[in-house]
Amino acid sequence: MKRYRILPTSALALCAALALMGARAAPAAAEEGVTADTIRVGMFGPLTGPVSIYGYPINDGALAVYKATNDAGGINGRKIEVIQEDDACDPAKSRAAVKKLISRDHVFAIHGGSCSGATFATRDTMIDEEVPFMVMAATLDKISLPVNRYVYTTTPPGTSDGAEIVRFIRSMPNVKRVGIVRHVDEWANAKMESINASLEQPGLTVVANEVLDRNATDATTQVLHLKAAKPDVVIFVTYPAEGAVFLRDARKYDLAGPFIGTNGVTDLLDLAQRAGGLNAATDVYATAFVAGPVGSPAMAASTALLKKYYPDDRPQSVSFYGMSGAYAVVDALRRAGPNLTRKAFLDALESTKNLPAGPAFCKINITPENHQGCLAQQMWTLRDGKIVALGETWSPTNPTN
Repeated sequence: MKRYRILPTSALALCAALALMGARAAPAAAEEGVTADTIRVGMFGPLTGPVSIYGYPINDGALAVYKATNDAGGINGRKIEVIQEDDACDPAKSRAAVKKLISRDHVFAIHGGSCSGATFATRDTMIDEEVPFMVMAATLDKISLPVNRYVYTTTPPGTSDGAEIVRFIRSMPNVKRVGIVRHVDEWANAKMESINASLEQPGLTVVANEVLDRNATDATTQVLHLKAAKPDVVIFVTYPAEGAVFLRDARKYDLAGPFIGTNGVTDLLDLAQRAGGLNAATDVYATAFVAGPVGSPAMAASTALLKKYYPDDRPQSVSFYGMSGAYAVVDALRRAGPNLTRKAFLDALESTKNLPAGPAFCKINITPENHQGCLAQQMWTLRDGKIVALGETWSPTNPTN
C-alpha cells in the first residue's frame, strides 16, 4: 500500500507559495502544440521531386527567421519548434503531410505550402481541424479566398500579380496593342483573371492570345502568331522552363519585346540562362514581391540573416519568399501573450497593421475581412547583366536598387 506524507500547515503554505511563484515565472501551457517552453509549428513544401528547387530554399528563409527569434529569447518565454514534412508538390502527399502534422505531431499552427495546387488541397483540412495556417509561397487566390478564420497569406496572390503587370504596361509610353502567351491551369488562370479585367479598361487592346502547353519545348507557332499581330508589348504567363523556350524562339524569329512576365520568372538571370544567354532576356521584365534583387542594399539584412543560419545556401530570390509569413507569425505569437491560445493568435493575426515584412516589397496588413496581407509588388528587369528593381511603374533609367 502506498504511503503518503502529510505536511504540516506551514509547509503546505510554503509549497503553495512556491507553486504560485513558478506559475508567474514561466508561461503555462495553453493547448495543442504549446508547452511551458515551446510552440510547435508545422511546415511543408516540395523538399523532393521536380520542383524541389523551390523547397528547401523557401523553407530555409522562414526557418532563419524562427531561429533568430529563438536566439533572441523566443516568444514570451517559449522557443519555436518547427517540424518539416515533404509534399513533393503533390496534392495527395500535401494532405498526408498536413494530417500527420496535426494528428501525430500535434502542431499549434502550420506555415507551409509553395505549390499552389498542392497547397490548396490542404485548405479544407486546416479549416476542419481549426488549425491556423499561414501560406508559405503559393499564390493561388482560392487558397486564401473566400476569407476563412484559419487561413492567411503574405504572398501576393495571382490577381495581385496580374494587376501589377497591367499597371506597369499602362505606365509605358506608346503601348496600345497587347499580345499574350500563357499556360492554361489554375495558377495561370488566376493571374489571367486580373490581367483580363484590367485590360478591359480603355486604352489597351489584346491583339493575340496564345496558349503554350506545360513542358513545351518549342514555341515557334505562338511566336509567329504574335509577330503577325504586331503587339507593342507581350505578356507571358508561364513557368520558367516554358518562359525560356518562348524567349529563345522569340529571339530566333525576331519577335520584339518588351516582354512582361509574372513573379513565376522573377529570377531573370536564371531565365536568361535557360533561354540561351543574356541576349535572349533583352527587354524582359517580371513582377517581384521582394524588395530588391539578391545583392542589393534592400536585401542586405535578410541575406545576412539567411547566411548566418544557412551558410551553405546560395541566396536567390526564392530564398526570401517565406520570410514575410514568418515575421507575421512571430509578431502575432508575441502579441497573443504568454497565455497562448489559437483564438488569441488568430485575433492577433487579424489585427496586424503596417508590419515590416523583412525582404518583402510591402507592409503586412491583415483584417478580419482581408487575410491577404501583402498585395504590393514591383517590376524587375536586366541591365548590364544585373537584375535591377524599377518600382511599380516603368522607367528607362534610375532603378530603385
